[in-house]
Amino acid sequence: MTLTFPARYEALRPLGTGGGGEVWEVKDRHTTEHYALKVLAEDATEHEMAALVREAVALSGLEGLGVPRVIRFGRLPNTGRPFMVRELVSGKSLDELMKSNTPTRKILAALANAADQLTRVHRAGFFHGDVKPANIIVNERGDATLVDLGLAAPWRDAGTTAPGLTPKYAAPELLGGKSLTVRAEVYALGVALRETVERGEGSVSAALLPALLKIAQRATAVEPELRHPSADEFAVALRRVAGIEHKDEEEQLEPTAMWPIVGIDATAGRLVQAVTQLESGHTLNLRGRAGSGRSVLLRRLAWSLGVEGDQLVWVDEFMADNAAAIE
Repeated sequence: MTLTFPARYEALRPLGTGGGGEVWEVKDRHTTEHYALKVLAEDATEHEMAALVREAVALSGLEGLGVPRVIRFGRLPNTGRPFMVRELVSGKSLDELMKSNTPTRKILAALANAADQLTRVHRAGFFHGDVKPANIIVNERGDATLVDLGLAAPWRDAGTTAPGLTPKYAAPELLGGKSLTVRAEVYALGVALRETVERGEGSVSAALLPALLKIAQRATAVEPELRHPSADEFAVALRRVAGIEHKDEEEQLEPTAMWPIVGIDATAGRLVQAVTQLESGHTLNLRGRAGSGRSVLLRRLAWSLGVEGDQLVWVDEFMADNAAAIE
């Protein structure tokens, strides 16, 4: 069945399927920006819908920390299928690179890079929930981005319930029904490292091979307390052994967005309530200093209304003069 996208977005090409739906690369007709549009299947379950919302919530709380930004949430014309538009992450998955002739050193560097980003996710108060090579996108420069936060879960010191698992990368305690923790996500990194080493065994020096396997062995220890206590320590160990230079990615992040906006759920909820109570023809002016999170809250407001099926128009200063009328 042919999909009918919102008029604002031009479908360019399918990017993949899974998670109860499909992902397309689309172009914003007003700004010419390219995005990823994730749409659920017509028969999507409540669980799949909740995962899409959970991914949007996690991404909005991590804005500025190197993960894709959520742009819009809504329902397709005609079918009413829920969709989410987020920033497009270009590149190939680490899984694809591991199955190609990509040099092992580049894969190791990307894995260390992904561990750095996972550290920022943890510091921001989330567990990714499904760390695996297929959810790590690597661009041409070798920078890695974590995607698919549909199983993301809020941080708790004692761990939290894992919404879902990929058995191959799931720590033994998760398969036994225990809580998702930092060390469980380190385990997934360790499995990926072991696969990388085994896959490139012929291209890894005899001196380096046992040292890399030792890191993987520690990261995938059956007992959680024997693993690296953080993704950051895993990355440091990997770089030290492999001789990989550490690029300070935090220098490339927006200075005003180095840390997530705290208390966003409660504030966003009050904003939605205020808007829904506005009388026809009235407006609400959201004020704040640069870096205070106004844009994040407005995007959160837009897709909070969109997920309920409300019709809305997003207009900003970068759009053409006739964009509002077209919308």
